Amino acid sequence: MRKLFVLLVVVLLVLVTAGSALAASGPTGPAPNSGDGVSDGSGFDYPRAAAGMGGAPNSGDGIPDGSGF
Repeated sequence: MRKLFVLLVVVLLVLVTAGSALAASGPTGPAPNSGDGVSDGSGFDYPRAAAGMGGAPNSGDGIPDGSGF
């Protein structure tokens, strides 16, 4: 029973260490709009045609899209 417990603890420790190392590596490059001078969107951009909807009604985007009701 003790050997099984030690084995489970060691496996758990290895998995937690590997998971932490993978999470710490993260994505490469700076975050969008990180101040590096590259205009790379907000990080939430997606094509409007694919999403099927635009901005909120009367959101000031220049698209006449009704009253919102």
